[in-house]
Amino acid sequence: MQTSSSSPSASPGWHDVLMHHLEPLLGDFTAKMAIHTAALRVLKRPPEQVGLQDVPLVLEGLKPMLNVFIGAARTTTTLTELSKAMEKLR
Repeated sequence: MQTSSSSPSASPGWHDVLMHHLEPLLGDFTAKMAIHTAALRVLKRPPEQVGLQDVPLVLEGLKPMLNVFIGAARTTTTLTELSKAMEKLR
């Protein structure tokens, strides 16, 4: 089975930006699982089917998990940084 993230309909970059910000805080595996869980919970789709326009909803979905893992103050700062980084991708 071959998977490709470079399909024409995919939004390359948003997942990488999230991982870049979340890996230092959560570790590689936990960051991947947090993104996957948030996408499934909020959008009912896996991250591979999420477009750039849906990322603000994924960020909202990450908020409860991040509050538990890194605290409310750091979550607010992290989500603000991520929102700004996502705007640069548009």
